[in-house]
Amino acid sequence: MRVIEELEKAQGGQLFRKLGELAGISPSDAKRALEAMCPPIAARLQARAAQPTAFEQLLNLLEDNESDLLKEGDPGSDEVRADGLAVLVDLYGSDDAARNEAEMAGRALRIDGPAMQRLQPIAAQLVLALLSERFQKGNELEEAPAATASEQSAERAATGGGKSIWGIVIAAAGAAIARALMNRLLPRRRRRTRYTYDDYRRRTTRRRRRSARQPRLEDLFRDLIGK
Repeated sequence: MRVIEELEKAQGGQLFRKLGELAGISPSDAKRALEAMCPPIAARLQARAAQPTAFEQLLNLLEDNESDLLKEGDPGSDEVRADGLAVLVDLYGSDDAARNEAEMAGRALRIDGPAMQRLQPIAAQLVLALLSERFQKGNELEEAPAATASEQSAERAATGGGKSIWGIVIAAAGAAIARALMNRLLPRRRRRTRYTYDDYRRRTTRRRRRSARQPRLEDLFRDLIGK
């Protein structure tokens, strides 16, 4: 799926309307602007992540990123802008180089340069949000079969191989009780400490990720580069 097709569903289908309002352009022009800016940003991220250390830093960032910007996060917030600018400076080498890229794209699209510059940091953050969503969905898919197999094994043991209806009833009740206990015992999910893009770039010690899954770089960036 192309990056623009994924973004069309973001924010309940209202992302481009919100971006248009932020930049003072129409939703259709906001869509064209992101369609032009997101793939080059993704390409530069992929090129940087070709180095093992940089790839591990990216995976740490994606694991902690809750991809709120695709759901209900404020694309016009100071945090989004600051983090997005940090990404752009890192990828393009300077503010000026990133700004020139936005202006060139704007001239090709006949969209005002200031509007393109306003949207460029948001585009960078949206690329990271898309990558984070892909990475976390991959983790969930990998973990689901193991959990299902474990539950099925427990049910078979409780029902004596599934031969007794009474055993099935007992097993179902036991499973429900176990789930309720787990929900009570597990701590409620707390909002993680916010880390910026620069925090991950500057980190020198290797951090153990919660997931041991190591996706392929090509799979992670699939369809985000080309239009």
